[in-house]
Amino acid sequence: MAAPQKHVALEREDEILELNTPLPLIAALDVGVSKTVCLATRRDPVLDMHPDRPLRVLGVGHQTAPAIASGKPADFDACARAIEVALAEAAAMAGAPITRVVASYSGPGISSQIVRGAVRIKGPVITGRDVENALNAAMQAAPTPQLTFLHVEPLFYAIDDGEHIADPHGHPGKLLAVEACIVTAPTEAINALRACVRQAGADVEEIIAAPKAAALAALTPEERQDGAVVIDLGAGTTGIAVFAEDTLIHCETLAVGGVRLTRDLAAKLQTTFAAAERVKLHFGAVANAFDPREAVSAPRLGADGRLEASTALRGAIADTMSPRLYEMLLMVRDRLARAGLMSADGPQRVVLVGGGAMIPGVRDLAVEALGMPVRLGRPFELCGFDHSDVGPDYATSAGLLRHRLDGPVLDLVDDGFHPSLAQAAATVRNTVHGMWNWLRENF
Repeated sequence: MAAPQKHVALEREDEILELNTPLPLIAALDVGVSKTVCLATRRDPVLDMHPDRPLRVLGVGHQTAPAIASGKPADFDACARAIEVALAEAAAMAGAPITRVVASYSGPGISSQIVRGAVRIKGPVITGRDVENALNAAMQAAPTPQLTFLHVEPLFYAIDDGEHIADPHGHPGKLLAVEACIVTAPTEAINALRACVRQAGADVEEIIAAPKAAALAALTPEERQDGAVVIDLGAGTTGIAVFAEDTLIHCETLAVGGVRLTRDLAAKLQTTFAAAERVKLHFGAVANAFDPREAVSAPRLGADGRLEASTALRGAIADTMSPRLYEMLLMVRDRLARAGLMSADGPQRVVLVGGGAMIPGVRDLAVEALGMPVRLGRPFELCGFDHSDVGPDYATSAGLLRHRLDGPVLDLVDDGFHPSLAQAAATVRNTVHGMWNWLRENF
């Protein structure tokens, strides 16, 4: 009788060891013009029971992009190196390797449109295959040459031209129609991002539009339901995401960002791009959030071409930054108006995220430019490292984690995750340096 008891004990010990085996890391990678951020976590059964599912960060990697030091676009190898170091930092802190990431694309060329598709129902009730066919029909209705689909967000379904419903599964009918918001990005840029991450030693599970990711982290459930605009003030681009009824209804990027503020400041102060960037970060302000008579250190180029000590009034710095930032916000307002989202039925609140959201006075300037309530956003329910570091510039990376945790269990992805043949062919067909030329010209 001793042998069977020993066998049972071994089985239980194996079960305990299996339960104690840590789950693989989930990693989010935010690649921007000014910085590269990697956040790593893993599923926590205790936190998963929490209704709001707090994000417990286990590893953080942060690298300042080489481009921000010179004002010139970074090359492929420099970007891959920054990603590699950020991944290594996050992996070391989390105590486990990072082999796959969910990444964001924040570059120029993100756009969205509302499309409609319809298919005939062959069976007695609507199945998942019918829903998939309707979404495919909607995607085919949108001409997308040289573009890649990032998101297809169903807005509503209709059966036999009836009332709008949220879920058609199991309903009888002959014709299923869907209206969806599709988000696309330039294929060449997406291929470049994938290749860059691959050179850094990781694979890309999924690429998310950065404005959408930022909205997932910074908007409250009530704001996503009632309607709100997220404006991501980045270094290279300004991202826009609009949610209503808990669904993404608009998403795009504008090819203007904080780099333009720095260039304006460098011209005004007669200094280098790097020196102007430091002045902007330490003393930049707009609206009335500063003392205009305060003198601050602002080195300028001397006669010999080298930096020499100098000062500037904060009023002069603000007078340089304010018009450009106001212009960027007016561009956002114009894009929202073109999309029909500035009416009384449109979203009535704005949330600012990104590095530009940390400029003192930007909220008041946004209220004036956009004509609606504005608040500064930061990631909700983020725990695990110093909250003093978790500001609006972490919204995208935190949103990527939120998206990934709300997706399938990582073990299920493990079994079915393989880079598609199309992705592999694109990488082989074009050299990584050739693909990077697109970003150098447009980012």
